[in-house]
Amino acid sequence: MKKLYSTIMMLAMMVAALSFTACGDDDDDDDDGGSSATGDYLRVTLDGKTYSDKILDWHYAQIDPVGRDENNKPLTYTYDMCDHFDKEGFSFMFGVVHFSRKDELLACSPGTYSCSKDILSDDFYKNFTFSASLDIDYDEYDWVSGTHKIKSIKEVNGKVQLEGSFTSVFELNGNSKTVTGDYRITIP
Repeated sequence: MKKLYSTIMMLAMMVAALSFTACGDDDDDDDDGGSSATGDYLRVTLDGKTYSDKILDWHYAQIDPVGRDENNKPLTYTYDMCDHFDKEGFSFMFGVVHFSRKDELLACSPGTYSCSKDILSDDFYKNFTFSASLDIDYDEYDWVSGTHKIKSIKEVNGKVQLEGSFTSVFELNGNSKTVTGDYRITIP
């Protein structure tokens, strides 16, 4: 039953993402200074061991018109669809909701922001909301709680670069897993 629920949730997320106005980045990241040229990364600690990976390809979903913050500013969901660390026996994926307009994004302050289970949660639609998923040995763990801190917001080569850290707690059949980590995202 849990696997059926996970499959339905994944399909719902895919349908919701497709209903957004998608703005995927180019495949030529090396040529235009994209993620591979900016040093975007993901570093996580799970069960006392730290893993690190480069992020080569970001995906973007414009959240419109429903996905506007309380001040009616448009939001974008920047996420990574790579199954990081699958060779290590687990998969971790994440994304961050943020203001769509560059000037509004650069005007934000570092600080502590919310986490959300998924795009179906009302608390997802806020600036700098962090969401993540964890699969271990092909079993999908449920996100339970977390913290998210934006450490740096700056302009680099005409793009906005975010650096943040997080803690996410997941659970499956009473087995709890805590993932801590940090990341760098470069947004065109």
